[in-house]
Amino acid sequence: MSINYEKSLGKRLANFNSEYYKPPVNTASRGQCVWYTQGRAYEKKGVYIGARGNAKDVYQSCKNDGFQVSKYPKPNSIACFNGGTYGHVRYVEHVIANTVYFTEANWNADNAISADDGVLKKMSLDNWMKQSNLQGHVVVKKEELITFNIVTKKGNLGLYKSNSIKKKNKVKTINAKSVKVIAGSGKVKGGRELVKVLYNNRYYWAIRKTITKKQQLRRKG
Repeated sequence: MSINYEKSLGKRLANFNSEYYKPPVNTASRGQCVWYTQGRAYEKKGVYIGARGNAKDVYQSCKNDGFQVSKYPKPNSIACFNGGTYGHVRYVEHVIANTVYFTEANWNADNAISADDGVLKKMSLDNWMKQSNLQGHVVVKKEELITFNIVTKKGNLGLYKSNSIKKKNKVKTINAKSVKVIAGSGKVKGGRELVKVLYNNRYYWAIRKTITKKQQLRRKG
């Protein structure tokens, strides 16, 4: 649905009653800025960013998870700030000419849903880039998924929280016939192919020891 951003200023765009802002889809602390941007990314673009920690950690965490980052705001990106104790994040709804339209939550630090949460605001691009402690922007992009059959021993696959495949980073071991892989995320390291996978609406890294032939891959949908 097309939005007239200028006419929508001052209106709440987010639907806080939707599944995108509730567990198990969104397990971040309700009413916080991280909770909001994670929900908004899923609500608007169908992308689970898997943000964890405080707002000041989102930029590096998402970058480590393979998300594209940008110095400048882009439509459907998350602006990340690392000032103060916890930092702050905002959702960039749209950018046109010298105007940035955005929404956010917990700007007043009340740690609860208030009247201005999810409400559309705007700022000039010049002033936006002059904001203190702006780290950059995480681009919310729906990634193409492919599915491959697990070829590891006994079908077990270890899932890791980063592409550093170490015991301390291992989250769990799963047993499944197939896993959804983010296209183009493979990294060859030490003779092993590392892939970014989506499992139960969360992103992980995994080792694919035997590179699957193209004919074994099938595109989702």
